[in-house]
Amino acid sequence: MKKIGILTYHCVTNFGAQLQTISSVGYFKRKGYEPIVLHWFPFDLENFYKREVPMCQYNEQMKFAETMMPLSKLCRTVKDVAKEIERIQIDAVFIGSDALFDYTPLRNRKHLNIKKLRLEPNGTIGATHDLPNAFWGSFNDYLENPVPCSGFSISSQNAPYFRYSKSELKELKRLLGYFGFLSLRDEWTCNMVKYISGRTDVTVTPDPVFAFNLNNAFGITKEYILEKYNLPENYILISFCLDQLTDDYINEIIHKVEVRSGYSCVSFPMPRKLKSYHTTYKIELPLPTLDWYYLIKFSQGYIGELMHPIIVSIHNSIPFYCFDQYGTFKTIIPMIWHKRLPESSKIYDVLKRGDFLKNVHSYQSKFLPSTDEIVEKFLSFDRTACGKFANNMEAKYLAAMEEVENSLNLK
Repeated sequence: MKKIGILTYHCVTNFGAQLQTISSVGYFKRKGYEPIVLHWFPFDLENFYKREVPMCQYNEQMKFAETMMPLSKLCRTVKDVAKEIERIQIDAVFIGSDALFDYTPLRNRKHLNIKKLRLEPNGTIGATHDLPNAFWGSFNDYLENPVPCSGFSISSQNAPYFRYSKSELKELKRLLGYFGFLSLRDEWTCNMVKYISGRTDVTVTPDPVFAFNLNNAFGITKEYILEKYNLPENYILISFCLDQLTDDYINEIIHKVEVRSGYSCVSFPMPRKLKSYHTTYKIELPLPTLDWYYLIKFSQGYIGELMHPIIVSIHNSIPFYCFDQYGTFKTIIPMIWHKRLPESSKIYDVLKRGDFLKNVHSYQSKFLPSTDEIVEKFLSFDRTACGKFANNMEAKYLAAMEEVENSLNLK
């Protein structure tokens, strides 16, 4: 049985990151391989999440990684990853999915202090945003016999690749040479890889969460979820954490949705916090990763932020309306002229492909839609069209994973 190392953000306090890891593990198990999640967790990444989320939620999601994933020994550095690959005798490494190509350009690591007229650091660059970097395949530099690698549905999440220097482009191009099959999660990252390497064989493939139900069967029922969280039969999840909108605005949406649908709204948390609104029901932290998934799957809709709740909704044909915080600007004259680049948002990218752009509002937009407009678009959601798109994404995922197996010489 061939051993497949999986490298991704597997143990961060991010529900979507853990779900896509479990989906990949499930795929390789289903196909008769032995998947092993390479437990790369640099100190700075661990410390970041310990600062960013309540410890109860941090411990909950670490427990999920330790009990639900086939983990290697803990690796703090890229060299540690290479040692584990040799120790376990990994046959090939599957890298993805998630925002793994977020390398920070050198010129973005400093800013001009006008008062002191000198360049100063913007802060410490984390291990996952610097080189050497396991997500870019740097572990092969430390192996006597490099292992085959595939990158799958990787994203750059707003990476300003047009600011990479010639030396950075040269090094990143060298590292991309380690990858056989390489696919990206969005057009922005696809264009970035083409820009860096000149490769024409890269394409956009779905996030592994689009095949979560196919790759896993956990036996969690709607009855279990309703009883555990004391929820009514029909409920709609409301989740906002970024404080971009006023409470009055969100509460107005909640009121109008409840009146028109007859369903109850539920204040729904993200790992950093629960922000409660005028809802009869709410879900508190800590929240298990699988419960988070099935709470969305068994709901009548999701209104809120972040990408993976939308992917889970699409995968299960659940109505949604999304507020998009992602995306970057291209600046020509700082503080005077800049151009918004909507295609740099990973949410925009997937919703454009599914023809769901009417169900998203970007926080970068100058205009805020009325609550009536949002409620109307949410309640008129086309579940049938969504189901067809979800099936298409699953089919594309399976076809791409077949290519992964071929490129890694697994068959």
